[in-house]
Amino acid sequence: MIGTWLGSLLFALTPPLPAKPAPQEIEPAAPLIAENGRLELSLDECVHQVLARNLGLKIAQIGTAENRASILEALGAFDPELYASASGGVSKEPTASSFQSPKNQSLNGRTGIRGLASTGLTYDLGYTVNYNRQSPANPFFGLNPTVVSGLSLSLAQPLLRGAGTTVTEAPVEQAKLLVARGDLDLYAQVQSVAFLAVEAYWIYVRVLRERDTAKTALEVADELVANNQKRLDAGAMTRLDVLTAQAEAARRKEGLIRAENSVKRAEDALKFLLSPGGDLKDWSVTLVPTTPPQLRDDPPVDEEATVQEAFLSRADLQALESDVAAAELNVTVARDAVLPKFDLIGSYGLGGLGGNSPGATSDPNRSLWWDSVEPIGRGDFPTWTLGFDFSHPIGNRTAEASQHRAELVKQRADMTWLQKRMQIVQEMRGALRDVVDARASSEATTQARVLSQEQYQAEVVRLENQHSTTFQVREVQRDLVEAEDAETASITDYEITRAALERAKGTLAQRYGVQFVLEARRAGDRRD
Repeated sequence: MIGTWLGSLLFALTPPLPAKPAPQEIEPAAPLIAENGRLELSLDECVHQVLARNLGLKIAQIGTAENRASILEALGAFDPELYASASGGVSKEPTASSFQSPKNQSLNGRTGIRGLASTGLTYDLGYTVNYNRQSPANPFFGLNPTVVSGLSLSLAQPLLRGAGTTVTEAPVEQAKLLVARGDLDLYAQVQSVAFLAVEAYWIYVRVLRERDTAKTALEVADELVANNQKRLDAGAMTRLDVLTAQAEAARRKEGLIRAENSVKRAEDALKFLLSPGGDLKDWSVTLVPTTPPQLRDDPPVDEEATVQEAFLSRADLQALESDVAAAELNVTVARDAVLPKFDLIGSYGLGGLGGNSPGATSDPNRSLWWDSVEPIGRGDFPTWTLGFDFSHPIGNRTAEASQHRAELVKQRADMTWLQKRMQIVQEMRGALRDVVDARASSEATTQARVLSQEQYQAEVVRLENQHSTTFQVREVQRDLVEAEDAETASITDYEITRAALERAKGTLAQRYGVQFVLEARRAGDRRD
């Protein structure tokens, strides 16, 4: 009964262990699902697939799972420890008196449970048994053999250094902060990968358009070569004019080859983000973007509100807040180490004795053991002690130096956090200006494209009225295609700068359905 009560007390003093996290299945990259070797992707579909498939993110997820294991490792300090020890032997010694026994047989054992509670209390609940037999029996000893049993509980509670849950559970809190920082680092990486997906998508759209322009330019150059050759044959043009046209056609062909290679490079960059695996068959799939570059009417942006939103959303800033919290916890632990050691110690035990009287019929050792245990259950022979244990290093320079170092680390963490806030302000202001510049460029190239369209239509009308030639119309058409190409490039740049603004604000992944919920911050955490 007493043992059950003591076991319940120790269980109450030990913090509960969290459930062990199930190991996460990290699937390898799957093949790209394409029809007839083509995979059509809108911008949203592309970003969604990249975030779901990217191996870099999956590798980072494994890292966060490893961090979570550190919490269980830290909680292991509070796991009770079962222990047992036993020793036995026989000793023979020469005797100088008939009152001494030359042979002595002994068996000693101890078992119990010990550990550390979250308050800093150390405990040891143990049972001991000692068996002793003398041969021949000493007539001056009333019992032979003897069995002595004891049940004892020893406690030591720090009152100064190491007292309280703040210090003893500091490794657990540090592990939790490490997990939180790992999650924030993962979320920051998600933001970066989402931006890379947007950037790679629009670059692919742009180079596809540039390839089409290069094809049109080559067609115009080939037509010029054919026209010049006809005029040379008719005697209306020199050989130099034909060679000049052929040189231009060769240059346009080179430009087309470069454009096609740029398309392949941009497509491979986008496929790498999609992580199709190592099979060349999957890398041969043709990606077909379906989201056209269009200039949209966006509402004006409030700079101050945008910066404040970035302060609340940026994962890297919140990661530095975790560093500040960890540094504060280290300062608390270091200050505790400076205090003197002053522990309240106490113990309570119960004992019992069993044995045979001289000349009595020998009882089995099991009965003797039970005879020694029965008094413990009745509480016949209680023993208790109470005291204290004090110590303090003279000078205490080691602990004081550790405290000073922890305070310096805390100051550095605060300054790093402040520096990151200033960097965010600079990034946001620069990103807002970049968006304004990109939009102005897009509007200018759009007007240039409208002008080229009007010129092309006017040239077509001139051709219908026999005031122009087919070649002149094709040249104007080439200018129109180049204007459309410039407009596409400026609009894709605008889309990329808008994505960069969202990334700088820390909200790009949310636009594509990524939900990330942080644990409630502690009171006093920086959120201004």
